[in-house]
Amino acid sequence: MTDTPAPLRILMIDDESRILRALKALLRDYTTIQTTNPLEAAALAKQHDVDVVICDQRMPEKVGVDVLREIKETHPRALRILLTGYSDLKAVLGSVNEGEVFRFVNKPWDNAELKALVAGAGTIAREAPVIVRDVLPQAEHDRARTQVGVLVIEDDTAVQQRLREILQPYYKVNFANNAERALQIMEQQETGVVISETEAGRHDLTGLLKALKLHHPHIATVVVTERANAATAIELINEGQVYRMLIKPVRMGTCRLSVDSAIGRYWQLKQNPQAARRYVAAAPNAESSTSALRLPAALLNRIRSLPGRLLGTMRA
Repeated sequence: MTDTPAPLRILMIDDESRILRALKALLRDYTTIQTTNPLEAAALAKQHDVDVVICDQRMPEKVGVDVLREIKETHPRALRILLTGYSDLKAVLGSVNEGEVFRFVNKPWDNAELKALVAGAGTIAREAPVIVRDVLPQAEHDRARTQVGVLVIEDDTAVQQRLREILQPYYKVNFANNAERALQIMEQQETGVVISETEAGRHDLTGLLKALKLHHPHIATVVVTERANAATAIELINEGQVYRMLIKPVRMGTCRLSVDSAIGRYWQLKQNPQAARRYVAAAPNAESSTSALRLPAALLNRIRSLPGRLLGTMRA
C-alpha cells in the first residue's frame, strides 16, 4: 500500500484580503498559507516549505517582483506565479530578469486555468531537481563556454556587429539573420543559448522562440529588442520561458552577465536534464498571432526533430 502524498502547499501574497479569500476558496483542496504582508513572505515560504507561490505585483510595501526574487534566493524549490491587474513593462521585465517567474497571470483570472496551473506547478516543484544558481565555478565555466554554442538571430547589421564585438572574444558564437538560417545552424552544432530579436525584417520570431522552448526547454533564450511591450513580454514568459529580456541599445556588461548565466543554466541542465521540467513552456495559445502553432508545419517538424546530440541532451 502506497502512502498518499501530502496536499500541495501554496503560499498566497496579496495586500487585498478579498483576493486571498477568493484564492483560498479556489484552492481549498490544498494547504494554503496567506499573508497581506509581502515583507514576511520569504520567511513563510521557507518555514512551510511551500511548493507554489502566488504573488500580486502591485502592493504598497513591496512589489511582487522583489518578493519573488527574495523567495527565489531563500526557497528556490517553489515555483513562482506573478498575479497582476495591470501590464507594466518594467514589472514584466523584472519578473523574467530577476524573479524568474514560472507564469504570469492577469487579473481577473480564469478559475479552471489557474487551478490547473497550480496543480501542474506543484507537481513539477516536488518532482524536478532544483538548479540553485546559474553561476558555475570558474574552471567549469571556462570549459562550458568553449563547448556551448551561442546563436544570435538578428538581421540588423549594426546590432550584429555590436554583439559580435561583445560576445565573439569569449564564446562560440554563430549569427543568423532569419529562422531558416538559425535552424540550419542548430541542426549542425550544439546550441545552448539563443539570443534573438522578436522580429527579423517583417517576420515575427516569437513563434520560433516559443516552439524552441516547447520542445527543448533546456535551451536558454535571451531576447534583445527595442520593440518591447508588456503583452509580448508576458507571452514570452508564459509560452517561451525566456531566460532574460534586454532592451536595446545593448550594454556590454549586462549582455555578458546574461550570456554567462544563460550558459551556466544550460550547462547544468545538460548534466541534470530532469531539472528542465522547471522551465517548460505553457501550451501554445492557438488564438495568438505569434503562437508556435502558426509556424509552417515543416518548420515545426524541424524544430521538434533537432538532434539531441547537437543540443547536448540524449533523447529517445
